[in-house]
Amino acid sequence: MPVVLGLLFALSAPQQAFAQKKIDNPDITVGVDGMVCPFCAYGVTKKLERIEEVEAVYVSIGNGTADLKLKDGLTLSETKIKKVIDEAGYEVRSIEYHNKAAKPKETETSD
Repeated sequence: MPVVLGLLFALSAPQQAFAQKKIDNPDITVGVDGMVCPFCAYGVTKKLERIEEVEAVYVSIGNGTADLKLKDGLTLSETKIKKVIDEAGYEVRSIEYHNKAAKPKETETSD
């Protein structure tokens, strides 16, 4: 019974357990289809945070987006972003680079 109560508590208050700091000037915004709950956002956040180039992640369930701040001087390819989102079980709707320096040159591969 304690396990069931713990699970019910966890399901009832996911947003309190998953607080994020909004990124004011993201380098990249990724549109992600399929994120409908805090657990979805948490899973996408954790996957994106594992990318070595990523410094910070902010996921908005309402907008269906993930804002990424990259570590200074690093780039992140669309291919790598799509692969990580796909592995998380979601689909990339769009990728927008706000900082041109964050996008690798077409001849580079950073997968």
